[in-house]
Amino acid sequence: MPIDKPYAYHSPSPNAKNAIYRLREHFSEGERLMKEVCPQSRQLSVAITNNEQTAMWAIKAVVFNDPDSVPEIPPSE
Repeated sequence: MPIDKPYAYHSPSPNAKNAIYRLREHFSEGERLMKEVCPQSRQLSVAITNNEQTAMWAIKAVVFNDPDSVPEIPPSE
């Protein structure tokens, strides 16, 4: 069975790579700030987990909607 677009690997274009780098910088700084000002706690762990999840979805939004990114979908057998 073929792989549908949402589940395929999307190789980012140069513009998307730049956007992804900027997002990763932002989310990394956010995590560093949380670790600096928040006490070690379950709440901090949840905040960091949600930061990672938000970063994942933001990066997928960039690549998935980039017109210059073509999903790598192997041919059907």
